[in-house]
Amino acid sequence: MATVKQEILDVIKTEPKDEENIKHENSGTVIKVEPTEETSADIPGAPKNVKSEGVATNGNACATCSATNMGETELDNKIIRQIEYYFGDYNLPRDKFLNEQIAVNDGWISVATMLKFARLSLLTKSPQVILAALKKSTSGLMEVDEATSKIRRSKNKPVPEETAEYLAEVKARTIYCKGLPKEGMSIDKLLDFFKGYPTVLNIKMRYFKAKDDSAKFKGSINVTFETREEAEKFMSLDSVKYNDYTLQRQWSAEWEKEKEQELEERQKRKEKRNTDVNGNGSKDGDKVKEEKKEKIVLSRGTVLKLVNLPSGIDRDVIKQAFSTYPADIAHIEITPDSTAYVRLRGENDGKLVLDKLENKKISINSASVDVSLLDGEEEETYMKKAEENVNNRMVNMGRGGFRGRGRGRGRGGRGGRGGGYKGKDRKREGSVSGARGEGSSKRSRGD
Repeated sequence: MATVKQEILDVIKTEPKDEENIKHENSGTVIKVEPTEETSADIPGAPKNVKSEGVATNGNACATCSATNMGETELDNKIIRQIEYYFGDYNLPRDKFLNEQIAVNDGWISVATMLKFARLSLLTKSPQVILAALKKSTSGLMEVDEATSKIRRSKNKPVPEETAEYLAEVKARTIYCKGLPKEGMSIDKLLDFFKGYPTVLNIKMRYFKAKDDSAKFKGSINVTFETREEAEKFMSLDSVKYNDYTLQRQWSAEWEKEKEQELEERQKRKEKRNTDVNGNGSKDGDKVKEEKKEKIVLSRGTVLKLVNLPSGIDRDVIKQAFSTYPADIAHIEITPDSTAYVRLRGENDGKLVLDKLENKKISINSASVDVSLLDGEEEETYMKKAEENVNNRMVNMGRGGFRGRGRGRGRGGRGGRGGGYKGKDRKREGSVSGARGEGSSKRSRGD
């Protein structure tokens, strides 16, 4: 796990081969997104060490940026956005190629050189169009020399020195948000959403590496605001929703502290297990401590019942059927009588999903399946059994006798700590059966 210092650096820097920043039009928002790797060798005529950007994983992120698909004003804004990103406070300090070019001619760089950058060249290949657009910028960041077709960052706008104090100040106005849908997210969708928050300067989308080596969005982001005051306003909002998904918000510094504490706790548990294996631990004392642990209570109003499922249906097919609905699935149980129970994470999220279903039916493998919400005694019976299994699972994990079958390694969660989240206060949840469900190890990958 990265240290706090490394995580702070991630807020204002990008790993060139892992992520890419795209600056928000007008508001200055920057989105970091996992690209498909592209090198300067892929760009015809590019110098050997010219920097180029990757193509975003949402596919044709730049295809719609063609000048033929937008008006003159829109194209000008996109050119300004892209150039000012290259020369902005977030990118320029770590851009080796640009800094080499800046040192050659008192900061002046030809537009022909800038057109070696893939994303800019997808907007236009005309130096005249780029120069004309930059002359319309009101930020004062760039200077334009039309006679020589060159541009540079204004000397009146020095690049901030990345001191420890500066990094800490950036961290103080950064907020961690989670609860975004993990499937179907893209740069464009986040850009549209954050147009409502014009003082957002930087957004970092968080990914994890899946078993097939692909990058999967965790459903969480780090958002940096222009000032601490604007960040506080965002934190003070009663609720922030992306479509039907309520975002949980927490100061990034607090979130990092919790992650460090989790790391320390995992290390202590590992050392303790090693001690027990060697016969030096006090297992009776450990058992007493485990029994005193707070029991996990699962959210109510979360279990959807599906009846008369088509034959051969598995959990993945059911999960895919709910992918277009606001369904953050914690566990799916399929019974021998072709019935499935889909348990969601958030309090009363079951009704939210049910209201979205036409005639309370969902299509699974071309079959129309009836969906209902468990309530009353039926719900309580099911939930008590689920809670018993989840708590037993957590006890077993604490003893080191079970690691689960999720992707993680028994990482545990932060549920119930009161870590400053602004949103639904949810505890970590495990699966009912302990198999192929959503255990604490898997939940922690999405934080």
